[in-house]
Amino acid sequence: MASSELGQHPDTVVLIGFTISLHVAGMYALSPLMGVLADRSGPARIVSAGLTTLLAATAFTGFLPGEHWAVVTGLVLLGLGWSATTVAGSTLLVAALAPQERVPAQGFSDAAMSLAAAVGSVLAGLVMGWIDYAGLSALLGAVVLASLAVVAALVRRQPAPAA
Repeated sequence: MASSELGQHPDTVVLIGFTISLHVAGMYALSPLMGVLADRSGPARIVSAGLTTLLAATAFTGFLPGEHWAVVTGLVLLGLGWSATTVAGSTLLVAALAPQERVPAQGFSDAAMSLAAAVGSVLAGLVMGWIDYAGLSALLGAVVLASLAVVAALVRRQPAPAA
């Protein structure tokens, strides 16, 4: 079904509610698992996996924006990628700081992320009207690729762990 037909579909609200529920579950329900993975595999590896998942999300939403299954898949992957990068990124943040700096830094990080989400929510309709799903996905895909390059460079600069 094309996106232009979505408003005419009788199950639109159910589809949207189901999609958002899966997206939010991807963001939060697996956070404990992301923490365990970051502890076992290393947070930089989980950040990279999360960014790769975000890149896959942009591919689904960017290349198939009119296909509901692809948008649902993309939004679920977006939630999972967000969870992985947020949990592992927080792990990297607190590991880089002295104990007395951790709580204020994490609080600032969470506040900045919440502010970015609020601004993004306000601007979302304008951005979607301007560049649509495909354009937004291309833009975010470029940001994710740049982020992957930065993470790869940082990982290469880190000394190998002592055996």
